Amino acid sequence: MVDVGASDAVIVRRSRSDARKEWVQEVSSLSRRWYLQLIRDRLNLIFSLTQPAFWLIFFGGAMGRAVDTDVIGTTNYVGFMLAGIIAFTVVTNAMTGAMPLLWDKETGYLDKLLSMPMARSSLIVSRFLFQFGLGTAQVLLVFVVATATSVDIEAGVGGAVTILVVAGLLSMAFSAVFTALAFRVPTHGTFFAITGFVTLPLVFMSNAFVPIAAMPDWMAVFARLNPLSYAVDAIRILILEGWAPGVAGAMAILGAFAAVCLGLATFEFRRHTGLRVD
Repeated sequence: MVDVGASDAVIVRRSRSDARKEWVQEVSSLSRRWYLQLIRDRLNLIFSLTQPAFWLIFFGGAMGRAVDTDVIGTTNYVGFMLAGIIAFTVVTNAMTGAMPLLWDKETGYLDKLLSMPMARSSLIVSRFLFQFGLGTAQVLLVFVVATATSVDIEAGVGGAVTILVVAGLLSMAFSAVFTALAFRVPTHGTFFAITGFVTLPLVFMSNAFVPIAAMPDWMAVFARLNPLSYAVDAIRILILEGWAPGVAGAMAILGAFAAVCLGLATFEFRRHTGLRVD
């Protein structure tokens, strides 16, 4: 006598397992597509990886002698601005990371992808994973350059790993924001106009390069509301002070911000792809 219920359960488990394998394969294939697009443009790859290091060397070296050490609280301005360079790199990387999805939307290739028998979530997840990998490579290169220029991370190896986690949360949040914007705006011209208007004020109205205490009162208000400031706080404390209570609080706020941004991106992606299907 055959147990029909047991056989049905086995079939369901197998179908779920097969679905997971197919989803992983889809994410892997799409991630490989993003990777091939990048390595085929060698100059873009070189400049993408090395730009943050050049910022750290030249901007840090030039500004270090003009900065009041009493204001920033340390004699090592390169170590102070390292957190800002990492945050700036993540934001610009997230902005450029949304552009391939924007081109897919405008050229009609997105419609071709949506017509395939694949999970739509694999499209977004693959892009996020690729951006995280590229951002991690950039941050590691910045670490190497910073270490070579006499910057020590007080929190040690564990602190460096935690900085990568903070950078990952920040990358996830802003990749989600710019991806949602890419699906929301009608053309790439609007996308570039908005991102060009927002990106630099977002960075410079944070504590990336100037302490909040040194800002005018009105700017300090915006800096305290800016989620980028909390990422910079966590990274800077780990670099200059080591493990301190402020790190956990800043990461908690950043994690909540990333969750909200992911929810926004998911809503916008579903809205946009639903309209495309209709």
